[in-house]
Amino acid sequence: MNARNLTYITLVTTAMLTMAGCTAEPAEPTTPEPVEPAQYRPPAQVRNATYAWSAENGIDLLDERGQLVRAAHESMIIAHYGGMDATYPGFAKVLDPEFASQINTRWDRSLAGTMRSHILQITETDIGFKATVCSQPSHFAIREADGTYRITNGSGSEEYIQFDHIVYTPDNPRLDPEDFWPTVHNTGPFPEPPGLPVSEHQWSAPTEDLFTDTGWTITFGADLGETMHRCEDWGRSIEPNVPAEGSETIRSPIPPKTLPAYPGW
Repeated sequence: MNARNLTYITLVTTAMLTMAGCTAEPAEPTTPEPVEPAQYRPPAQVRNATYAWSAENGIDLLDERGQLVRAAHESMIIAHYGGMDATYPGFAKVLDPEFASQINTRWDRSLAGTMRSHILQITETDIGFKATVCSQPSHFAIREADGTYRITNGSGSEEYIQFDHIVYTPDNPRLDPEDFWPTVHNTGPFPEPPGLPVSEHQWSAPTEDLFTDTGWTITFGADLGETMHRCEDWGRSIEPNVPAEGSETIRSPIPPKTLPAYPGW
């Protein structure tokens, strides 16, 4: 990924998910215990949120690629709030280490409501495939440390997820995130934020490992072009009352309603 895309996707994630000022640094995490796929449980930070997925005609949310795209996108959100070690089984092993080193987990915040995401396209590359995902966050909130909820009311955002089959050799070894940046800031497990409510519908997660031994190296970015405008149009098609330009931030003591996950796992 080039520096422009890496910087942009970090800003997109920050704008869409955190939208907050500085907070105290979290306590140093304890050593995580390995989690078997069948034992996986999403961290408390995402427990009260769900994803509702859709896709363009011809894209199957339930086939291998559809599941990989959904699992990767959901795991990235988990990484930002629950830590890399709380992501779906196998994800931390296949995420590009340079990208992984940029994640700064904000475990003192949590999520609520429903993120509506749409697989806009899947295109072949020389060494894998690339999926463009649109997200509409108007019914999705971040619960701040003070218990208030922040919602970004806007048309939609665009990002891509790239799946590459890279052959690693002694001359081209797979690096570790620690080679780029100390990862104490994004490893867990982290403590549960205090006072979390319990929503009627909760996060749905796969119980099988979708990533290990697939040979994929996964990275994220944004194209900032035609697909971005298509995502904005898609977002307005399902949420027509968003601002005509840009977005607005809504603060509320009450979380948005969490809908059932679709299609779920």
